[in-house]
Amino acid sequence: MKLDTQPVFDREYARLPREHKKLFRAALHEHFLPAVDSGAFTGNPPWPTRLRIHRIADTSIYSLTWSFTGPDGRATFHLESDDEGDPVLVWRRIGTHEIYDRP
Repeated sequence: MKLDTQPVFDREYARLPREHKKLFRAALHEHFLPAVDSGAFTGNPPWPTRLRIHRIADTSIYSLTWSFTGPDGRATFHLESDDEGDPVLVWRRIGTHEIYDRP
C-alpha cells in the first residue's frame, strides 16, 4: 500500500519532539504496517488492539492511538485511490487528542 501525507500532517509531525516521533515510528513499523499488510482494512485479521484504531463517526477518517500517556499520541488517516485504482493511505493529522477537533 502506498502512503502519503497532507501538508498539515507534515507541519504537525515536524513540530513533534524527537521522542514522540520515535514512538510514532515504532508503532507504525512494529504494529500498524504489518497489520495493513495482513489485511486489517478488510477486518480479517482485526487491527491490533494496542493501536485503538477506529473510524471517526460519520466520516471515512480513521484514528490511531500511538501512545496513551507521556505523550498522548494520536494520528488520523483515510484511504483513497491513486490514478491506477491502487489504495493510498493518507495521513491527515498527528498530535494529541486535540486533533479530533478537525481530524
